[in-house]
Amino acid sequence: MTHTLTLAAGRRTVRVRSNSASVTDWAARYFGPYWRASPSTSAEGPTVTATDADHQAPAPLAHSQHAVFARESIGYTRHPDGTVTAQTLSDPALGYHYNPAEQHLAITSREDLTASSRPGRPTRLATATTRFAREMMRAQLIADGWVLLHASAVTFPGGRTLLALGDSGAGKTTTALTLATQGTALLANDCCFARPQPDGTLRLLPWPSAAAIGLGLLKALSLSTAAGHHLRTGEPPHPTQDQRVTDALVNGQVTPLRSESGRELKAHIWPEQLTRWLGLPLATSGTATAVLLPRITPSLTAPAGIDTSRDAHVTAEVFVASDTERYPDLFGFHNGSNAGMPNAQSAVLQYLNRLPRHAVRLGHNHEANREFLTTLSAPFVAPTLDGGATSSPAWATKGSPGE
Repeated sequence: MTHTLTLAAGRRTVRVRSNSASVTDWAARYFGPYWRASPSTSAEGPTVTATDADHQAPAPLAHSQHAVFARESIGYTRHPDGTVTAQTLSDPALGYHYNPAEQHLAITSREDLTASSRPGRPTRLATATTRFAREMMRAQLIADGWVLLHASAVTFPGGRTLLALGDSGAGKTTTALTLATQGTALLANDCCFARPQPDGTLRLLPWPSAAAIGLGLLKALSLSTAAGHHLRTGEPPHPTQDQRVTDALVNGQVTPLRSESGRELKAHIWPEQLTRWLGLPLATSGTATAVLLPRITPSLTAPAGIDTSRDAHVTAEVFVASDTERYPDLFGFHNGSNAGMPNAQSAVLQYLNRLPRHAVRLGHNHEANREFLTTLSAPFVAPTLDGGATSSPAWATKGSPGE
């Protein structure tokens, strides 16, 4: 029996098909909180077909090119007819075959991964399927003029959305999750799509992904107990979460952890767990209304507030580039879809720099962060406020889309 799921975002669709219900069930669970996911089989568009226990699959071959995709080493070959074959370099191996003419990616496992999987945890095949289905959707949306931003975002009543922009570690997640724990809907924890609309607004769509949250922030937001409870009851952790983080959450030890290289080790929370585990509301779309550029001062005594010493200008570094991210374009999904990207990025950048925006300073005093961010975002909460924060004195000096 073939199980089929259709994913929809913007005006684009991607189909997921598999002989294993565990694959389509996981894709629905993963994408459903942010994108539309339905069992309909009528949609056209790019397709990922995942076959579990395909004992007739071709034997693994050597490949001349190699890349790391989501921490997975993959060998691949681009053939003269445009097709691409690939395989993972770790066991159990997954094989890939992409036909660009049909926009079809086949993923096969020679072993029966479903039979040996842990309850509640996606199989290796299901994880690969969701990742590449998401990349197919990204290519479709980019072809439609969307761009992908490095951003966290929360959405207030009426769709008014506050974007937090900045480099890794700047405080984007801290900003968004602090407001989300106050009841604001989380649209993005790390990335989101943006596209100018004919009515002069900038529409935003989610990029479904696991949230990486430091143990200290989980504790400060009073979320670590809930996460630890679910892990103690037997729910599996995200496959890329470090075992030391899992152990710390299970044992209630939430002191920040770091790797041998000094990198902070974080909890990895799937999109549906943001709601089911942590009780955070999610948003499926929004309209960009204002921008924050946070920076964290690692101090309990540093005051949270507007940072007048920093420029609040948004630069092109806000955009995600596929070849520099964790998800290189191995199969050429984006071939031909990037032609309009420079113009699209320019339009989005101009729009962002016309929005009300502030450089802000946050610290390690969560209560101070919460009070400051709640006060600063108060104009977005009132459903009768026309034009969002542009009419508020706190934002009035930073420009608006109409200027």
